[in-house]
Order: sequence, then structure tokens, then C-alpha cells
Amino acid sequence: MMTVATFRRLASYPPLLQALVASPLLRNGYALVASAGLTSLLGLVFWGLAARLYTPEQVGIGAAMISTMLTLGNISQLNLGNLLNRYLPAAGMGARRLVQVSYGLAAVAAGLLSGLAVVVVPNFVPELAFLHDQPLAGAGFVIATIVWTLFALQDSVLAGLRRATIAPIENALFSLAKLLLLVVFAGVALPGSGLYAAWVLPLPLLLLLVNWLIFFRFLPRHRMTGAERPDRRSLARYFGWDYVGTLASMTAMGVAPLIVLHHGGSKELAVYYISWEIAYGVYLISRSMGISLLAEIAFDRTKFHLLAINALFYTLMPLAVAVAVIFLGAPLLLRLLGTQYAGESSLMLRLLVLSCLPWSVVTLMLALARANGRTQVVAAAQIVTLAVVLGVGTPLAATYGAAGMATAWLAAHCLTLAGLLIDLFRRLGSSGRVELVLRLLSALARMRGHLLPAARSGPSLLPDITRFCAEEGIATPDPGSIREFRRESDVRTAAFQTSTAECFIFKQATSLEGAAALSRHIVQSEALAQNAGIGLSTSRIVASRSSSSCSLVERAFPGEDGRVTLATPARHFPALALAIQAIGKIHRSTARIQYLDDGWMSRWVDDDIARVAPSRSLLVDRAGGLSGFRDAQHRFWAGRPMPLGLGHGDFAPGNLLFLVGPGEAEVKLSAIIDWEAACPDAPPGLDEIFLLLTARAQRSGEEFGFAVRGLLSEPRLSSEEQNTMESSRSALDNAYGAFTDPKVIHALCGLAWWRHVAANLQKSPRFAENPLWMAVNIDLVLSTFIRSQGVER
Repeated sequence: MMTVATFRRLASYPPLLQALVASPLLRNGYALVASAGLTSLLGLVFWGLAARLYTPEQVGIGAAMISTMLTLGNISQLNLGNLLNRYLPAAGMGARRLVQVSYGLAAVAAGLLSGLAVVVVPNFVPELAFLHDQPLAGAGFVIATIVWTLFALQDSVLAGLRRATIAPIENALFSLAKLLLLVVFAGVALPGSGLYAAWVLPLPLLLLLVNWLIFFRFLPRHRMTGAERPDRRSLARYFGWDYVGTLASMTAMGVAPLIVLHHGGSKELAVYYISWEIAYGVYLISRSMGISLLAEIAFDRTKFHLLAINALFYTLMPLAVAVAVIFLGAPLLLRLLGTQYAGESSLMLRLLVLSCLPWSVVTLMLALARANGRTQVVAAAQIVTLAVVLGVGTPLAATYGAAGMATAWLAAHCLTLAGLLIDLFRRLGSSGRVELVLRLLSALARMRGHLLPAARSGPSLLPDITRFCAEEGIATPDPGSIREFRRESDVRTAAFQTSTAECFIFKQATSLEGAAALSRHIVQSEALAQNAGIGLSTSRIVASRSSSSCSLVERAFPGEDGRVTLATPARHFPALALAIQAIGKIHRSTARIQYLDDGWMSRWVDDDIARVAPSRSLLVDRAGGLSGFRDAQHRFWAGRPMPLGLGHGDFAPGNLLFLVGPGEAEVKLSAIIDWEAACPDAPPGLDEIFLLLTARAQRSGEEFGFAVRGLLSEPRLSSEEQNTMESSRSALDNAYGAFTDPKVIHALCGLAWWRHVAANLQKSPRFAENPLWMAVNIDLVLSTFIRSQGVER
């Protein structure tokens, strides 16, 4: 349970806003999306104004210059944007040098490539010959390309430092300055130079301002929070296949408008480029989320699946809306930009905006491939895109003009997405595909809870709390202090303060199952209060009753909810170590050696299996899987001499309270609460394994069943988890021979899982009635047991 203050603070936000505030992925991702959206909107205004202030020929030449500069700038970044997203979060004290070296390399590359372009490009695009013929124009183009390259690269620095919220402000200032200068330079005689000057002149000042913040404000505060520091080999990999892929992608984007210019002329390019700018603005939604996704995985890889699925769903929602609006409103939108852009060009815009759907999914999948170091896949996907765009787009552009090139983009992204999905499904295998579907469905259920918050679990508890306090002689509750907790069981729980400023917890059963759970809590609390060997606060029931509706009031312990404490990275493992030390001490002080006979196996495994086995499942032979699980548990446990002692039964972070000090890792366990599932004959290590499993589930942000599947598939603890077990290691090794033996971890994990599942099924019928919960927490785990050692169907 949470303290009243903590719960009040979190409960004041709507569920969707809570998700956005709590998730750096969404916070930084949507900041970049907002930046991209604002830039695209103002960019649309820019090109619409340009269409009215300049001739189509001037718009076409200006677009060609800007397109060439952007292409050269993107190539000159040397893929350092992806490198910074991937490695800057974990660079720690080396972050400043990593940024400096990245800037230096990008600036040199931009100078060399733009200088070469001034000499070479006019030979293929005669309309840009003035860059070669006029030295000042050529030099200005080189300088502008260098500045643009660094300006674009700094957004990756901001994302890697989790400061992406600066990007919308930066890009808004840039876009507004461009609009102002566009009007000022409308009368410049040289073709296209007015548009180009308006685009590049705001860049130097903004570059200096943002990098002052980066080097003097953000980098000094940056701390290492990731699990890995970059090494030369890892850094070099991003200059290999990944850079090849980036070159292919940038070449496709840069050459496509030149092909349109060659076959259709400057007027055709003007229409294509404006439509491209509109569609590219939609694509930037997924690109922005992909940048945030790559950085967040570098910060905490334990959330890999959650981050990937959240990025997909929270990208597709705004993306689908934007695609639908532009697809339906394409003729009107182009007509607003000028009559010369309306008519048949709406088909081209529709094709381009439709291509954003497969393009965006590809972008997120490539971000995941980069996070996993599968840069060959990145290169292959982008080379395929280049091949289709140029190989198919060139003849189509010659025959159908700009609409032909738009068709080539749509075909390229659809083919690339199909290839990536085939590769993914092949690597996952049948069980992995089932797990992926369940992860997607679980994420949809979470999103539904954010977007459509569930109704309150019942009428206000204020009358019940007030009446209970009056009848039991407890001080009058403060109506404004009552905050109800959402629980999975059929017990309503609320925290409140009285007129004397004391904090209490009120619990009330809402069903027979809830009443049974609350009765067990009362009985266990009374027994624990008489056990002096516990040595730790467990429960302080002030009053309870079983008539009409089973309910009670207990004093709230001081301290912070364990889920909040464990959410702080620096406190996560120290807090786990303290909890494991406490529960291990309790178990050892109450333990005595017993042989695990048939009666023990029946109580712990067999009885509950009999209640679950008859239910059906589409994913697995549930009866056969449970039978195999039962046999495996009997083979491991039956007949063993084992020190059996008091176990909590639900030793999860939410049932721990911690006192937190001013230091990052300063924490002290203050209480273990909610002992209704306690049992006197628990095997050693069971509570510890359950705590590690629930802590894994909390860190990953996913259902308990996924954490169990992960440990069963790879039955070993991380080095940090093993360190948290140090206080109990000797006793556990004595009991099991070697606690880290995969067979021991497999057996304990299975037993902890089954006790949790059985307890939940007893708490409320809602669990058995929820097919998704059953599939994730029972069927998915059983499928792992079926394939695991010693378990046969």
C-alpha cells in the first residue's frame, strides 16, 4: 500500500497523463513528435507562402538547393545521430567527449561533401550551375551545409540526454524565423536564393544557443544510468553496416527529387516537393518516437518489450489520425497552397501519405534492430528501399511524373516491411509468435485503461469509514483525506487521516472470496503479533468485524510504498537486499527440518491444480500442462528433508514499506504488510524468488507471467540479483546443495508462480473470467514448462 501523501499526489492525475508523466519514452518521444509536428505545420505554411510569393520555377530551384543540402547534411552526420541515441545515455563522464568528437567528425564530413557537391552536382542538374559559377554562392552553400548538419545532430544529443523537451522550442523558433525571412527575401532576383537564404540564416544563432545549454547546463548534470558504457568496438559497429544503411536511405530521399526534376522539370518538382514535405512531416512522428525508443532502451534494457510495444501503439494512434485527415483532405489542402498544386497532384500526396504507415513501422523495427546490434538488418532494409525507389521510381517518374515516384515510395516501404516481418516471425518461432501476440494484447489492455479509465469500484467509502470509526471509537475521519487504492482482489482498500492527523487503512470485503481473504488477514495478523521472533512490524489492526460485510481498520505504517522505492534505480537492489535479509531471518527463526510428504505436496500443489485443470485453453493443453508441472514439482520436492518455516506468501514490492533518506541509495525497511497468504511450512527461498520475479515484472512494466516465462526459459539470476541474496545464500545452499543450480531455480520459480496464480484465483472470480489474464499468467507459463527439462505433455 502507499502512504496517503504518495497516493494523493499520483491519484490527482488522469490515467493517460500519469502514463505520459511516468514514461520518459512517451514524454521525450511526444516532445520530439510535437517538435516534428510544429515544424511540419510551419513548414507547410512556409511552402504555401513560398508558392504565393515565388514562381513555380523559383520554388523548384529553391527546393532542389534545400533538398541537396539536407541530403548532404544527413549523410555527413555519419550515422552519429543513431550512435548518440544508443550510447550517450550510458556514456557517463565520457558524454562530453563523445558529443565533441561527433560534432567534429560531422562538421569535417559536411565540409568535404558539400564542397564536392558544388563541383559535381551542376554537371547533372544544370539548374544549379550558379553554385559552381559564383564562388560566394558555393562557399555559402558549404558553410550552410556544415551548420545544418550540426543543427540536425544536436537533436540526437538532446534525446540521448533525455532533454528532448527543448526540441519543440528550438524548432518553433527556427520555423518562425524562416517565415519572416521568406517574406523579406521575396524580391531577390537570383532564382531560388530567397527561399534558400530564408531557410539557412536562422541556423547559426539557434545552434549556438542550444549548444550552450548542452555543454554548460545538461552535460554537467548527466550521470551514468545505463548498464553499459560504449567501447571502441561497439562504437565502430555503427560506422559499418548501419552507416551503409543510412547512406542508402539518405541517397533515396535526396536523389528522388532530382529524378523528378530531370524528367518533369522544376514545376513538377515544386508539386512533388511540397507534397513530400507534408508526408514527411507525418513520417517524423515515428522517427521521433524511434529516437526516444533507442535512447530509453539504452537507459534500461529490462523494459525492452514494454518500450517497443508502447512505442508502436503510441506512434500509430496519432499517425493513423494524421494519415486519415491528409488522405481525405488532400485536394482541399493542395488547393489552399495554390491552384497550380491542385488537381491530379492530390493522388501523389495520397500515395505519399499512405506510404507513411508501413514506413513508420519499419522505422521502429529498425530502432529495435539497432538496439540489439543487428545492424546488418538495418542496412539490408534501407538498401532494399533505395533499390525499389530508384529502380521502380525512375521509369515510373519518366512515364507518370511525380505520381510515379510516390508510387515507388509506397511499394518500397511495403516490401521492406514485409521482409522485416517475415524475418521477425522466422526468428521468434511458434512460441515466440504466441508470446508476441499476448504482449500486444496486454499492451492494448493497458492502453484501454489509460484512455478509458475504469469506473470506480463502488460508491464512496466515506459513509462506511465514518460509521465504522464512530462505532469503534476511532477519531472522526477527514473526508478530504480518503483515497481508495485499486486492488485486484475483492477487498476495497482506502487510506485516510483522522481529525487527530493519524493515518489509517480501511479494508472492506465485497464478496465471499474477499471476506475469506480478509478473515485470513485478521487471523494471521493476530498470530504474528504474538510471535516475538519476527522482529519486524507486520500489522496493527485497531478494530475488525465479520458481521454483514467483513471489514477492519489498521494503523498505517510510516514509509514509502515498495513499488515507488524500487522504481528508483539507485535504490532498487539495496531495497531488495534489505527485504530478502528480513524475510530470510524470519524464515530461519521459525524453521524446523521436515520431510516433504504427500500431505505437503497436496497442500502446496495438487489441491489447487484440481480446481484449475478442467478449464479450457486455446493456446495449450492446460490439463496436460498442469499434469506435467505437477509431476515435475513432485520429482523435485517429494521426500526431501527441508527446513520449513514461516513464509509471507505474497512477498511483492507492494507489501513492503521503506524509509527513504536523502542519499540516492539510502533506504531502510520499515514494515512487511498484508500477511493473509502466510503459511508456517514454506520452503526456504520461495519468498525471495517471488520477490525477484515481481521486481522483474515491475521493472519491465509487464504482466507477472512474462517474468516467470523469462526465468524459466533462462533459469539464472543476474549478478545484481545474486548479490541481493547474499544474506540467505549460506542457508539456501545448505538446503538445496547449490541455490544457483538451474534445477533449483526452476523448481522454486514454478512453485512461486503456482502459489501466486492459485491465490489470485481464490481472491476473486474475475481472474478466471479474464481470458487474457489466464493466457498470460497460466497458459504462457505452462507452454514453457512443456518445453522445459523434465516436463512432458
